[in-house]
Amino acid sequence: MKSNTISLDLKVRTYKELKDLCMVNSYPCESWTLDKETICRIEAAEMWFLRRILKISLAERTSNEEVLRRAGVKKEAVHIVRKRQLSFDLLAIQKRERLALTGRVQGKRDRGRQRVTFLHSLNQGVIQGTRSKTEFLRLADNREEWRLMTADVCNRPGT
Repeated sequence: MKSNTISLDLKVRTYKELKDLCMVNSYPCESWTLDKETICRIEAAEMWFLRRILKISLAERTSNEEVLRRAGVKKEAVHIVRKRQLSFDLLAIQKRERLALTGRVQGKRDRGRQRVTFLHSLNQGVIQGTRSKTEFLRLADNREEWRLMTADVCNRPGT
């Protein structure tokens, strides 16, 4: 990627293919709980790769929008993770895993701030809190509505 003989277009195309390949190989991304910190890290890694390809140092203080414009790409890593989560979640919700996602654990809760659950983070990130968890689970039973919601999430800016 540091070679001067390789064109920028070829470097960007290689980046796109490698990004898709890396997301496919990071198979546990379906079970990640995406909070703000994780999303920022994914986006930071994506921007770091592009800066390396374009040979832009951090000292130049070039904005992320400018880097994306020069490369001719959009931020897509978080979209890929969300799409994979939704496709995985549809299978998990429709089967026996539904009990594991929605069930209660016996005993007392820990002190302090409660951990964000996978279902809660998915509901917040995907639907942005517009639907309840029960509506979210019912939506999984209807494949067509689920696909429409998935397409809407992946095309929405900022997710």
